[in-house]
Amino acid sequence: MNCKYYLLLFALLQAAAAMAQKNGFRDFIQVYPVGEDADINFRTSYVKYEKNVLFEANPIVRYSFSNNILQGLGDGKPHVRAYYVSFTPQVRMYTENSLPVKTPSYRILLGTQQVFRLGDNLFTISLESGHYSNGQAGSAFSEQYNDGSPQSDSIYRLITPNTNLSAILNRKSGNFSTNLTELVFNYRINKLDDVTPNRIHSLKLGALFYHDRFLQLFNFGGFSDADIKIYGRVRLLGGYEYSMVSPKGVRHCFFENAEWIFGAHNWVNPFRSETGYRIYPFHNMRTLGFVAKFIHGHDNYNFRFVDSGTQGSIGFTWSNFPPFPIKNLE
Repeated sequence: MNCKYYLLLFALLQAAAAMAQKNGFRDFIQVYPVGEDADINFRTSYVKYEKNVLFEANPIVRYSFSNNILQGLGDGKPHVRAYYVSFTPQVRMYTENSLPVKTPSYRILLGTQQVFRLGDNLFTISLESGHYSNGQAGSAFSEQYNDGSPQSDSIYRLITPNTNLSAILNRKSGNFSTNLTELVFNYRINKLDDVTPNRIHSLKLGALFYHDRFLQLFNFGGFSDADIKIYGRVRLLGGYEYSMVSPKGVRHCFFENAEWIFGAHNWVNPFRSETGYRIYPFHNMRTLGFVAKFIHGHDNYNFRFVDSGTQGSIGFTWSNFPPFPIKNLE
C-alpha cells in the first residue's frame, strides 16, 4: 500500500477509536499510564543534510493480552496491570518524488505496566523489551555497500572521535538495528473533581538499554560491535507533565521530556529536550487533540540521532491515558 494511504487509514482508525468514547470510557478498554502518545505532525527540518521533511507519523498500536487498568481503577482496586505487545512505526514523509519515505523505523515490544494506588495518586512501573530497527540493508555510512560487507566494515575503521557522522550518514538505505529494554517509573499526583482527576502532575524517570540478544535470551536482531560504539548502550529518560481540565471540559497539557545518551560517539549530542503543549477540545472525542513541540538536541529517528539541532512541530495527537473516574479504594 502507498505510504500516504497507509497514514490516512491510520488517522481514520485513530479518530474512530476516539469517537467510540462518546458512549463512555467503558467502550475504550485499553489505557496505559506510561508511553508516548500517537501523533501525526508537520515539522521543520533538523539539519542542513535534510531540508525537505514534510511530516512525521508515529502510529503507536498496543494490543493487550490482559488489561484491567480502566476497569480496576474505576472499581477502586489498589493494584491493576496490563500485559501487551506494542508496535511503534516511525515514518517521515519527504517532498522528494523518488524517495518519499527514508529509512522508516519500527519497534516491536512485549510489555507490562503495574499500577498501584497510593490514595488518589498512581505509581506505575513499566517494563518493555523487544526489537528496534529500520529494515534496511545498506551500510550505515555508505550508499555503495551492504551492511556487514568487508567494504562497509572498512569504513567503520576510518571513523575517528572527530568524524562528522551527520555528513557521512547513509540517509537512503542505511541499516539500523538493535534489541532494547526500557524501564520507566511514573508517579501521578491527582486532584480529583468528585472522582475524576482534573489536575494532574505526572513525573517519570527511567532508562533504555540497547543490548544484543532479543529479550536478553535469543541471539538475533542485535547490533554490530561497530554500531554499538556509536549508539551508546544506555539512555536516561525523564519527564514532567501538568494536565488540567477547564470548567468547560477542555483539557490542557504542558510537558517536558528529556533524554541523555551515555557512551555514544563524540560527535553525538547526548542531550535531547522536548517542550510542548497538548489540547483536547472535543467533548465527544476525549482522546483526540492537537500538539505543538519545541525540540532541541539529538534527533530520535533511528540512526539520525547523530544529527543535532532545533526543530518545531505541530499536529494531531491521540492520548493513551485520558482522565477517567477513579473510585475510592475498597
